[in-house]
Amino acid sequence: MAEIFTENIKLENGLVLELFDGSKKVAGDRWYVALIARIRIPVSAEWFSDKRFLINIDNARDLLGAEVIFEQKREAHFLDEKEKENILKGMADAVLSGSLSYFSHPHFPAKYILKLFDARLNKGLRQ
Repeated sequence: MAEIFTENIKLENGLVLELFDGSKKVAGDRWYVALIARIRIPVSAEWFSDKRFLINIDNARDLLGAEVIFEQKREAHFLDEKEKENILKGMADAVLSGSLSYFSHPHFPAKYILKLFDARLNKGLRQ
């Protein structure tokens, strides 16, 4: 699926929320409509100044790499072509009104990195 960049939103925590249109035509005038919200988060010690978040940043980088990507997708299937733009705009508005404060929170990057780090560690322990 080809993504078309639509907008960047600078978040209060210094990160950038990127919005993409991942829609595609399926048949005739019918569309699969998708909005992709993406945040690139550097795996950096700066997110872990709060003592509640304990992590060895070097271990985290070894396991996750220099950057992790948070991605959220909103989708709708088999929509009329005439509805596509309004549906896509509604999806973007819903992300911005419902999630912007969450994505902007100072602890969002640390919590997301920790979530991925824990998942990767637990997956390795199960193998």
